[in-house]
Amino acid sequence: MDSLTRFIFSFFSALLTLFIIHKLIPKFNRHSKIKHSLVVLYLSLFMTFYDYTSLTYTLLLYASLILIIKLVYRNTTFVASMSVLILYLITLLGSMVASNLTLLLFAIKVDYRAIFTSGSFNANIVFYFSAYCLIKFYQIIVKVFKKVAGTQFKFDIVMVVSNGILFTLVFAYQKITFFNMVNFSVSGIINAPKSLSFDGYFLLTYCFVTTMSLILVVLINRLFIVDKNLERYKIKADTDIMTGVLSREAGLTHLKTEMSRAIAFKHDLTIAYIDVNDLKVVNDRFGHKEGDQLLRTISDIVQSKLREFDVVARLGGDEFLVVFARCNRAQAQRVWRRITEEFLKVNVEGNFAYKISASAGITQFNPAKHTSLLNFVHEADAEMYHQKKIIKETLL
Repeated sequence: MDSLTRFIFSFFSALLTLFIIHKLIPKFNRHSKIKHSLVVLYLSLFMTFYDYTSLTYTLLLYASLILIIKLVYRNTTFVASMSVLILYLITLLGSMVASNLTLLLFAIKVDYRAIFTSGSFNANIVFYFSAYCLIKFYQIIVKVFKKVAGTQFKFDIVMVVSNGILFTLVFAYQKITFFNMVNFSVSGIINAPKSLSFDGYFLLTYCFVTTMSLILVVLINRLFIVDKNLERYKIKADTDIMTGVLSREAGLTHLKTEMSRAIAFKHDLTIAYIDVNDLKVVNDRFGHKEGDQLLRTISDIVQSKLREFDVVARLGGDEFLVVFARCNRAQAQRVWRRITEEFLKVNVEGNFAYKISASAGITQFNPAKHTSLLNFVHEADAEMYHQKKIIKETLL
């Protein structure tokens, strides 16, 4: 394959990579098109000279992607690492499926380690379609997991291990199938004259087993969740109508549960008691409709910066509570700084006639000190008023 042809295939593979990352990372599309274009150009050039047989090249490719997501797109190391890991799994499984289908449909043998280097238009189209289906499958899995992540430490371990086993079996089936079909093709069992009916049977069987194995993953996960987490569904259903976060009762119930878990498993636990600044002023000057909008905006911004298993509850009026499970005070403070930075960004955009801001009291759970839920919450409340006082004195 000449360099230009390989660059073209590499370019489309780079676009697919960016598309998958876009689906994996929230609000990825907010970044500039110039930034995306430069990343695609870099990936295209790297893949043009990429030696898929070299472990060094593979490690460099995915390590550079982690750095790009962290430094260029301003995400945490954890988000960058997990996104690249999922990207790798999706592209690997997609390329295995594409290699098998390409052999069955077009009698073309391509190496699943790097479909784009094959120069086969048909193989690449099948690969793009397979990767697209797999990213949609991933989104279904995320939707299922979203309501239960972080509810029970032991349950989290069971889910991770069970899914690891399931996907290992899926990968093993794809790889074994590929090597067997290559041997069958060489021996003339498939892709040979007068073997059309057998080829069709083999194709249908392969597609059926692959599809059913992925459906089985969803069904097993759903079975775990329905059996073990009915209480979590009940809590999730008990939400504040205006903001969509948990109600006061549900939020405090969740906090009480997390306090018990923190004691049992020696986990860190931190809460943030949040008070929306100047809600009364906004209500008086612009009406209660704008006041409600202020509450929703604050709630949306706070939720957008939290992990999936952090929980927000509206305690009433202009007060919210954030429960940071398995998180110490310093980590929670970093999250709050990101939230306040988002407040400033919204204010600079000038979409509201008033300023978006809030004060927070952040307190880490100490079992010896916080002997009751109310004691824990009241300390965070007192810290919030202390922070609000500091802000007012600074302004004066």
